[in-house]
Amino acid sequence: MTFQGSGPPGDGDRSRDPWATRLPISPLPYPKSRWERFREQFLEMLGRHDEPERVAASFAIGVAIAFTPLIGLHIWIALFIAIVLKLNKLDVVLGTLVVNPLTLGPVSAAALPIGRLVVRARHEAVTHMPWAELLRPKAWLQASPAMKTIGLQWGVGMFTLSIVFGALTYLTLVRVLRNRRERAGLIPPDFAD
Repeated sequence: MTFQGSGPPGDGDRSRDPWATRLPISPLPYPKSRWERFREQFLEMLGRHDEPERVAASFAIGVAIAFTPLIGLHIWIALFIAIVLKLNKLDVVLGTLVVNPLTLGPVSAAALPIGRLVVRARHEAVTHMPWAELLRPKAWLQASPAMKTIGLQWGVGMFTLSIVFGALTYLTLVRVLRNRRERAGLIPPDFAD
């Protein structure tokens, strides 16, 4: 014998059962794929109750800091700016993780030609580098002018990427968060949490 709610056993009338007519616990439908689930959890973590512009600005500032050539100081700069501007510290620090040891090589490879284009330098610094002798101390003295030129081009390229990707991140994230808010607005306020 199974219990089927209030009423005589075996009645089977599910209209009076509060569990049969309840709304789902989650305000949004459960995502089907891993990517959708990751995206929903990521957006939830970024700041559910803050306005979209503030969340997007926090993350975009972190991304802009990540693309600066000040490697090793990104998290400290992010925390300082988050405290000064009173932004969500987690969002800003998460943004700085975009450029990490795995992505630094490709980002640097893109930053060097961009920096060369911005400062209108020629390709000579890289071609005149004594690549075969870089492990000898004497070669570093000879390569010093070329290294300074390459470092300047790389730094300018990284700052250029910082501005571009920071702005693109803000614009994209504002749009995504606004769409998510509009979609969540269709849910009754009792269940929107």
